Amino acid sequence: MNGNVTYYFGHALTGQGVKHLYKEMMEEAELVYFLQGASTSKGSELLKELGYFYVKQGFAVEWFKHALLEEVVEAVYVKGCNRLYVWASEWDIEPTLLGTKHRVMSFYDCLEDAQLEKVGEQLANAVQERTAWRDKCIAKLNHAIKLHDDWEVVTQSCMNWQALNEQVENLKSEVFQSIVLNKTGERTHRLLGTLTPRGAENTVESITKNISTRLMIKGKPGTGKSSLMKGLADEANARGLDAQIVWCGLDAGSVDMVIIPELNFCIFDSTEPHIFDPQDGRLGDKIFDIGQHCALTKEAELAIAEVRERYKEAMQDAMGYSKRYAEAEYTVRRLLDHCLSASLWREKTASLFERLTK
Repeated sequence: MNGNVTYYFGHALTGQGVKHLYKEMMEEAELVYFLQGASTSKGSELLKELGYFYVKQGFAVEWFKHALLEEVVEAVYVKGCNRLYVWASEWDIEPTLLGTKHRVMSFYDCLEDAQLEKVGEQLANAVQERTAWRDKCIAKLNHAIKLHDDWEVVTQSCMNWQALNEQVENLKSEVFQSIVLNKTGERTHRLLGTLTPRGAENTVESITKNISTRLMIKGKPGTGKSSLMKGLADEANARGLDAQIVWCGLDAGSVDMVIIPELNFCIFDSTEPHIFDPQDGRLGDKIFDIGQHCALTKEAELAIAEVRERYKEAMQDAMGYSKRYAEAEYTVRRLLDHCLSASLWREKTASLFERLTK
């Protein structure tokens, strides 16, 4: 019987820079393969082949998608045997446990020097353009985050925090009841989504496809959604339950979802830009409304309307820059693809699969 695939984004374009969680996943994994080499479409194809290799053996596999290039996979995590395969070169991660849980395969020697010399100037220009558009995108996202912070200041001044705290305590009692396990609760980390050239995207449906109870938080910015979820994760761990933190793809320090696997439960931010409502046929879908505790004054509504327009404009600009960033990234990969030796690539990747089947 085949396994299944769950999709995540491998990195996110945030207001604080490019965020990934591969270092945290390296801690989670029992075996890490560092695939090192220039970014090419062949690298993504290899990771997909590795994913299918394990799916056909019945394993559940997580695919980590590229933020810019829709069809590109940059890492694969195999649950059950807890193996991580990551195209490591562009993420500033290095093996530190060689000889034990870290293994390295380099693909730089699959590039042909003669071909590289032919495209060297084009490649240098494309890399320079990629860096420039990335920096512009991140700068605009940083501006958007600051505007969002201004939005939050207004809503926070209108919150009934005591009522929210009572609602959260009732939720904890309902979710955890008297459960306490005689083990240490583990914590893992993933990303919910990211800004892409197509707009803000997420993989909520894939992440939650097998979770029976899904709580969808409704509430205005700054009204405690992230803090609420962090508190639930802390409570789960304190009771010996595992918790997965799924981080926001815009604000690197904000949480957008918490999953408690042993309770088959998740709770997530279901407001813009990822609005979800209970689905017909999913009896465990419920709304958790904290917006009821935020009574906006007319002055507050006017202030928010002004900030919201500026925020939307900043996000639109960031998306435009991300499109140019993606075009430059695609150009870099296309040029490098033409420099790969097909025979050396086949030889190198064949040895990888041979090792896995032994």
